[in-house]
Amino acid sequence: MRVRDIMSTPVIGIAPEATIDETAEVMLDRGFTTLPVVTADGILLGLITEAHLGAARWGSPPDSGPHLVRQVMRAPALAVAAEADLADLANAMVESHQRCLPVIEDGHLCGMVSWRDLLSHYAPEWERPRHDSPVG
Repeated sequence: MRVRDIMSTPVIGIAPEATIDETAEVMLDRGFTTLPVVTADGILLGLITEAHLGAARWGSPPDSGPHLVRQVMRAPALAVAAEADLADLANAMVESHQRCLPVIEDGHLCGMVSWRDLLSHYAPEWERPRHDSPVG
């Protein structure tokens, strides 16, 4: 099984010239916590998270802080190849402490993959306790 088999598509990205307010609106509307920052050609430049937006909005005096994605994004972004093995994906996520990673193919962003995607793939193999049984 490969990353491409569990990644989420299509990808919603944000331009580096977008404002932090526009980015927050996209995140809130879509329920995302992280967005890839991409060029018009789909080249990954970095990532922006809710934490970046919060720091930009409330971590600086009013009207003095950064206003554009390119000013607060994390770059370069760690990414995983679409053909990577799921074990390699899990290792990369553990080592980097990332909740999600962009997926790259032929130098372009082609998907996003998260812990939820990975756990959903393996969940049928796990025995889970019934909700009406005591746990302990």
